[in-house]
Amino acid sequence: MATFKALVLPHQKRKDNTYNIKIRVNHQNATRYIPTPWYAKEKDLGKNREIKSYRLMSLSNGLIDEYVEKYESLGMAARQMSADEIINFLIGQEEKEEEKPFELDFVQYTRDYIERLKKTGHDGTAASYQSAINSMVRYAGKEEIDVKELTTKFINGWMKWIVEQTTPKGKHAKKNLLFHSVAIEAMNNRAPSHYASSMRAMHNRAKLEFNDEDAGIIRISNSPFAKADIPKPRASRKRALTVEQIRAIASLPILKKSEGKRMELAKDIFLLSFFLVGMNAADLYNVTDFDGERLTYQRTKTKTRRDDKAEISIKVEPEIRSLLKKYADRRKRRVFGFYNRYSTINTFNAALNKGLKQVGEVLGIENLEFYAARHSWATIAVNDAGIDKYTVHEALNHVDPAMKVTDIYIKKNWSNIDRANRKVIDLVFPPKG
Repeated sequence: MATFKALVLPHQKRKDNTYNIKIRVNHQNATRYIPTPWYAKEKDLGKNREIKSYRLMSLSNGLIDEYVEKYESLGMAARQMSADEIINFLIGQEEKEEEKPFELDFVQYTRDYIERLKKTGHDGTAASYQSAINSMVRYAGKEEIDVKELTTKFINGWMKWIVEQTTPKGKHAKKNLLFHSVAIEAMNNRAPSHYASSMRAMHNRAKLEFNDEDAGIIRISNSPFAKADIPKPRASRKRALTVEQIRAIASLPILKKSEGKRMELAKDIFLLSFFLVGMNAADLYNVTDFDGERLTYQRTKTKTRRDDKAEISIKVEPEIRSLLKKYADRRKRRVFGFYNRYSTINTFNAALNKGLKQVGEVLGIENLEFYAARHSWATIAVNDAGIDKYTVHEALNHVDPAMKVTDIYIKKNWSNIDRANRKVIDLVFPPKG
């Protein structure tokens, strides 16, 4: 039995800010849309883009009644017909052939998807897609890009343009070259690949949604990313510090002046991360579960992509209990009160990296970043403390695809991670006496 519903497709907003009302037809596990002569304005729609205009709903429901009557006239024969055959019968083949050429504003389609990602908690993926589509818009010089404009030539031009944007120009080029070298290398070799990957995923999503190969309906026929010349990103530079450098950070005296406050924060939180097995800034910012002995949290970066919500529990060692007390949330809403000082994770993370840059300049550690705490813990654990890679893998809260099924049957036990962390701490900061 087919079902019918009147609706608008949010990603098909017209230049005049209206939406064509369509009749969605579900038949034999396939979905098709029949355009109507009516268009809805923003005032005609609810917050979820449902039609709330009485006039438009009355018109649409009247048309649906006609379609239902035609459909029911087919009787048992409808079961043997495909969704496209049903559509042709309902509207007539002649009208079907006169349907307007397929159009899809790729920019709006992507922005609508970004909003859905944000609403479902996928902020990291949303940010990546946002950066990519913003870059494409700047390259194209316009906010509307039809999906048919995305050709291999267009993608190649976009990739080249990204690289050119990060290359110093003018009389100060040589002077700025050294200063920008790290940024240029990162952008030239990472941005094109990451942006292209995000937009390729969006393009493939559009093809899955609007094409029906089984029915021979191909509205988006090209694959522009398949033959595009997309630079492969070089391996990122290693950020792990030596045992001596970790000790130097821990023993660095902090000036009691205003410029020392950011350094003090950066130093303290860097050490917190290191002592907590490389805990990310986002997790330190968000964590709420501390029973007096252990911090338990779901890793922000991967919790939405894993069945176990990326949960991990880390024992709080004596060396950092003073830091937990120093930065404790006085409101008792979270473990740490960073959210009281920094409104977002991004501003918190920026403050940490600015402070660590100052710390790095004092100690002679080039390009010191917060993520170095996590890299350093893992590298020291394997190379200096002799801890096996599987335990380190588990401590970093990664998932081994080869062990995924086996992990279902193994009850989680944090003792291996506790022992590994204690061994790393004792190696870097040997007990006195």
